[in-house]
Amino acid sequence: MAIIAADMKAGDVARTWPQTVKVFLRYGLTLNCGGKHTLEFAARKHGFNLEKMLQELNAAITSAPAPFS
Repeated sequence: MAIIAADMKAGDVARTWPQTVKVFLRYGLTLNCGGKHTLEFAARKHGFNLEKMLQELNAAITSAPAPFS
């Protein structure tokens, strides 16, 4: 089950699941903009496969404990 979705903001994902930062860096996303854009926007702007990135982000969090609410 996917937790991270295309309409989520990159900064929110990185803050909630710090282990996803490695995935963002592999895609060249440094979050210097503050992570204010959605993952869909970032994929479109930088020309990478959104579905593949979402799979990698979700894989990065599957072994991690759930974040505190």
